[in-house]
Formats: sequence, C-alpha cells, structure tokens
Amino acid sequence: TKTGVCLLQDGNQEPFKVRLHLAKDILMIQEQDVICVSGEPFYSGERTVTIRRQTVGGFGLSIKGGAEHNIPVVISKISKEQRAELSGLLFIGDAILQINGINVRKCRHEEVVQVLRNAGEEVTLTVSFLKRAPAFLKLPLNEDCACAPSDQSSGTSSPLCDSGLHLNYHPNNTDTLSCSSWPASPGLRWEKRWCDLRLIPLLHSRFSQYLPGSDLCRQNAFQVIAVDGVCSGIIQCLSAEDCIDWLQAIASNISNLTKHNIKKINRNFPVNQQV
Repeated sequence: TKTGVCLLQDGNQEPFKVRLHLAKDILMIQEQDVICVSGEPFYSGERTVTIRRQTVGGFGLSIKGGAEHNIPVVISKISKEQRAELSGLLFIGDAILQINGINVRKCRHEEVVQVLRNAGEEVTLTVSFLKRAPAFLKLPLNEDCACAPSDQSSGTSSPLCDSGLHLNYHPNNTDTLSCSSWPASPGLRWEKRWCDLRLIPLLHSRFSQYLPGSDLCRQNAFQVIAVDGVCSGIIQCLSAEDCIDWLQAIASNISNLTKHNIKKINRNFPVNQQV
C-alpha cells in the first residue's frame, strides 16, 4: 500500500489536489470535501452558520475571489481562536453563497466586502466547500495590497489578496462582545475529509506516461486506465522520483494480481492446459 498527495488534471480544468491511496487491488483517488459527521443536514452541500463580530479581529476570517474571476468569493484564511474558527462550521475553501439572506454568488469581491462590513454585529453565512479551489487561493498574501482598516466605506480591496481586517472592521463597533459564536443548527457537526472521487481496479489495468497516440512522454505525470476504460485522469507528481515510485508500486500490484489470477484459473485445468 502507498498513500500520497498529487495533482489531478481532469479534462480542461486546472489541476487540483487529490490524495492517492494504493491498495493491493485498487487505486483510490480522493478529493477533499466537507461532510456532515453528526446530525441531519437540511442540504448536504450547504451549511449555515451565525457568528458575531468581535471588537478585535472582527469575524476572524479573510476572503479572496469574486465574480470578476468567474468564481464566488472564497474564505482564504481563518484566524485561530476567533469567531469563524470557534463556530466549527467554516473552513478554508468555503465559497460564500449568502450573507444574511443576500445572494452573493455572482457578486464582485468589493461588493461582498461591503456587504460584510455593513452586516451588523451578527452575520449569518450560507457557504459551500469549493473542492477545486482556484489558483489564486493558493497565492501568498501580497503585502502591497494588504487590506488595512479604514473609516471610508468606499475603501477598495483586491480580489487577489486576503480581505481580512478591511472587511472585519466596523466603525461603530466600540463595545466588547461577550457572546460566543454558535452554529445555526447546534446538532450538526462538519469535518473536512478526503472522500473517494474515483476508484480504479488494478486487475488487467494499464498505465502510461505517454500522451495518447504519440511518443511524447509526460514529465512527472501518468494515467491509469482500468480494463473497463475508466481512466484516472492525468496524475501529476511533485518530482520525477515521486513519479517513479508510484509507477513502480502500481506496476508491482498489477503484476501480483495477474500472477494470482493466473494461479486461480490454472487450478481448473490439467498441467498441460495451464497458462
């Protein structure tokens, strides 16, 4: 068995992070998702959480993205021991769908910032985990566009940087808020886990580093194709050594399965008719 994190290129989409788990007879490709582990969610794809704004730290979260990038605004940072983290219902990679009932799915970054700034002391967020986060969510915070507190409600922020203090700041927020954050549905508990995306049976499967129909070899990448045609997609490893390790491990498992299958078949035939 072997487990590791790689990138998966699936169709024309940008490569996204997956976890590979190689067992004796199957290759499991898993992606991160947020799932309900207790209680009965109203809708498994969305969560609703109500949090209160703190005098220091605001809601305790930062955001990136927006409609100008054809993607919803996404939570990019969650501060330790702040309201967002203590709720237990918000995760980095969550797309913000509604704010206090206002649909912000197609809003620009600055529009979402303004809605959050003016949301009052208590805000109810409807979110859904964005499994395939865009590339800019992985970018480090650009110090040149650091979002600082401002008394001007028209202050601007960049969709490519973390709008943190900028959106958490509230000019009328002078009293200390002692009430802790709480989930809208206390019986629910959510966790970010690796979930099966694709299962590739290894018996009679094949793998290749080459582009289909050519002699061009991919660097640090390969794909596994099951006997029924199910394809893993292009798996990209972090290094050439890592790629070789995976190929050798998969080849060994396929070979062992083939030998085991031949032995099972041969039991039903006399020696002179065995494979």
